[in-house]
Amino acid sequence: MKDGSAGGILAFIVAAPVVVICCGGHAAVLASMLSGAIGTATGLDILTTLLIAVGVGVGVLAIRTIVQSRQNGDARDRNTKETS
Repeated sequence: MKDGSAGGILAFIVAAPVVVICCGGHAAVLASMLSGAIGTATGLDILTTLLIAVGVGVGVLAIRTIVQSRQNGDARDRNTKETS
């Protein structure tokens, strides 16, 4: 393996968890850890467990984003109706 590709892989391994924690918050990290633990305990292979953990983390992020945007949208609608 070339040094450039090894450095890229190492940077990805270090940077990916930091990005998930900063952007996703603790809920996505906990959901991914829990689903990874369940996948490992049930005897799934490592790739399937990894895909399930990432999918659950992305799902949690999507649900949180939708809920927050709806709450912010409702607040904007109320402010608009009050000023009209």
